[in-house]
Amino acid sequence: MNLAHNKTTQTILCFIAFSLAPYLIPGMQKFQVLLPANFAKLTALPNAQASTNEQTKFAAVATATPGEIEDASGQALHHFFAALNQTQNGKGIVRISHYGDSPITGDMITSTVRRKLQLQFGDAGHGFVLLAKPWGWYQHLGVRHEASGWESDPMFIGKGDHRFGFGGASFTARSVGATANFSTADEGEIGRNVSAFDIYFLAQPGGGEFDVAIDGAQQTRVATASNETHSGFHQVKVAEGQHTLTIKTVGDGEVRMFGVTLESGTHGVQYDSLGVNGAFVGLLNRYMDETSWAEQLRHRQPDLVILAYGANESEYENWPMEQYENDTREVVRRIRAVMPEASILFVGPMDRGKHSPGGAIITRPTIPRLVAAQRRLAAETGCAFFDTFTAMGGEGTVAHWRETKPTLMGGDLTHPTWQGSEIVGSLIHDALLRAYEWNVPKM
Repeated sequence: MNLAHNKTTQTILCFIAFSLAPYLIPGMQKFQVLLPANFAKLTALPNAQASTNEQTKFAAVATATPGEIEDASGQALHHFFAALNQTQNGKGIVRISHYGDSPITGDMITSTVRRKLQLQFGDAGHGFVLLAKPWGWYQHLGVRHEASGWESDPMFIGKGDHRFGFGGASFTARSVGATANFSTADEGEIGRNVSAFDIYFLAQPGGGEFDVAIDGAQQTRVATASNETHSGFHQVKVAEGQHTLTIKTVGDGEVRMFGVTLESGTHGVQYDSLGVNGAFVGLLNRYMDETSWAEQLRHRQPDLVILAYGANESEYENWPMEQYENDTREVVRRIRAVMPEASILFVGPMDRGKHSPGGAIITRPTIPRLVAAQRRLAAETGCAFFDTFTAMGGEGTVAHWRETKPTLMGGDLTHPTWQGSEIVGSLIHDALLRAYEWNVPKM
């Protein structure tokens, strides 16, 4: 008898028995684990005769476990991985645009993913920053950012013409002297240099003008007047290094602007943090002008678009899920209409807590429903999915995070602290990196 083979067989049988017991024995439900959908196929594969194709198929399904990227199609992130592989070999820039709600409006979570990716694959610049601050807490780590004289109009229900640009907010100056300054912060391991500033504005009938200065020296004057209304762009290239861009309105006419991208070098990663306070995925569908957004998406050309919504939808236990799913499908359609090759990743909502009648902190009941809907929609639309809720600990995580020292979750039971944000950002980064390493052989 082959003792080693016998022990291996016993070990496998014991594992299967312990895994299935919580599903068969009443009272053990809390010990259930996430089982691959085709778990039976694993036990049916002969050890020696399993084909390479079948082993590869099972491995792809088995990685759809807590903390891993799920991809039912097996190709959802192909474009992103190919671009990342190119930049790892010193060729080209990878652009990631992370749309979401208030947990990222202060570049929390996103700054962690950006830093970790840039340390490994190269720093190609900070990415997109709104022209001014729609909210007092809006910031981007590694960027000095000041503005005055602008009326802000962040994306929300029923406001204006819905031309909110690439980042979900527009800014209007109706008088001379409105200013905006952008420069990199002289701190940290990355993000110090700039080689180009790309300015996003609205060209429109009767539009005014703005001056562009670099390090205090006047460079050019840009006119925003146009016979037709459309997105406008003006790029300023500079010698690689630390610089300050200053925008200042001059003359008559309304100047309407959206933001600026900070770019650096010839290869590496740029990571846009595009959080909007109070946002839900339906805003990108019903309250973002499709043509204007398409113009700016086409200009920016992200290799990966991340859709991270759910915190605001979870506020209401009776959130209309059918409408939510239709909105999500339409957002995916709009992105693909502009960039059919771009990868799309749904990043599920974090755990969000509320106080029960007895005072205990519990998970909002809509969160698991949103997670299930996103998982299903990702598979249906050929997108990838990351289950943040389960990766961070699942139901009851907020209660646990409030008790830890240092505290990982804020008192509103919705927004993580900086320490909590670092954990969530690391979970997203690590999942992306593992998926990349699995799909792209080292070269």
